[in-house]
Amino acid sequence: MSRRTAYWTLLVVTLVVGLNYMDRYVLAILIEPIRADLQITDTQIGLLTGAAFALLYSTLAIPIARLAERYNRVVILTCAVLLWSLATGLSGLANGFVFLLLARMLVGCGEAGAMAPSLSMVADLFPIERRATAMSIIGLGSAAGNTVAPWIGGWLQSTVGWRMSFVALGLVGVPLALLLIFTVPHPRRGLSDGAAAVVEPLPFGIAIRRLFQRRTFTLLTAALILMSIAEYSMILWMPSLFHRSFGVELQDLGARLALFQGVPFFLGTYFGGVAADRLYKHDPRWIIWVPMISVMLTAPAVFWMCMAQSENTMLWLLIVPSFANGVYIGPCYALVQNLSAVHSRATATAVLAFTVNLIGAGLGPLLLGALSGHLTAEFGEQSLRYAFYALVPLYVCAALIFIPMAFQLRSDLENARQDTLGLLDEPVTAHARKIGATQTHAST
Repeated sequence: MSRRTAYWTLLVVTLVVGLNYMDRYVLAILIEPIRADLQITDTQIGLLTGAAFALLYSTLAIPIARLAERYNRVVILTCAVLLWSLATGLSGLANGFVFLLLARMLVGCGEAGAMAPSLSMVADLFPIERRATAMSIIGLGSAAGNTVAPWIGGWLQSTVGWRMSFVALGLVGVPLALLLIFTVPHPRRGLSDGAAAVVEPLPFGIAIRRLFQRRTFTLLTAALILMSIAEYSMILWMPSLFHRSFGVELQDLGARLALFQGVPFFLGTYFGGVAADRLYKHDPRWIIWVPMISVMLTAPAVFWMCMAQSENTMLWLLIVPSFANGVYIGPCYALVQNLSAVHSRATATAVLAFTVNLIGAGLGPLLLGALSGHLTAEFGEQSLRYAFYALVPLYVCAALIFIPMAFQLRSDLENARQDTLGLLDEPVTAHARKIGATQTHAST
């Protein structure tokens, strides 16, 4: 596959991921008009922004990834785009909490098929020394989605209302799905790793056991769970925090959040991938140290942001955690692919998505909303600000988890390489004999 085709694939996949995140996070800027229109509580908002999406997203990610290990990932990704776009449009037809809850769950069904096929395809196109940059470009898609979601959502809300905002965003997915299916070829698995033949996917139980036997993968999962609880809560509740604490109007707030939250996140995402790739040449452990440093900077920044007494002060302080949250995306995406054998990359992405999103996206916004509701009696409209303080220790614990990962990285990377080559010991089964025969034929 030509280099031009590889970069075209990367561009289209990045657009898909951008739409994925825009449809996911536009709900944040629309929360207040939805709350007023449908008469729902903060706990119900927490369900809409977290658990409703994460429950099916996390549950379906693994079976879809298993399909992606065997079948055409471009087709799977195209179907996913069409499904979540339909669900986004249906959200605008909601006449109550239950209808909107079901629509958001359907969005989760569609978006469950986005990341695993996308990341595994890009990993097949870019070698390990350039993979963090490629993953950070995909991360730019998520950053762009985060950046434009509050701006576009706020503008659409003030122009056509929250219902038509969902409908308009749902229609965007149709031309993107057509672009994907007609212009992106399916890359051969293991292309960038020099694999001579397509290796059959391992049975699910063996693939999972091998992944979690790599201590770096286990620790990375734990760290990302804590970070996702904090990050999802921050992104989805930030518009409400400004609105309740300082009375900022949503149409004005969308543009400001795009500038002070979205742009730094966008820049941090690109910087993190490029920095990790350049430093990786000197020491592979920089792929761990770069995200660790970013998380260490996030904790104090969130603390001081919660103490801000004016809208402008909070906006300027928001730049630091937004930039730092972007930095870790590229290195962590790449690390997941590097720690996985060629035949289990989609599965690794899905397993990580299952744990991170089920707990992070599912519980994070819900728990923060419940905590805010609990503090309302004492702090009134400022209860959400005090609930945000609970995010600080999550970032501190995540930063500490990164430290032991550096000591285990090299041996785990070698273990993943041997897994790709079929050199790890397993009980002799028909599946194992098939893989061994394939590898022997390829070597010959």
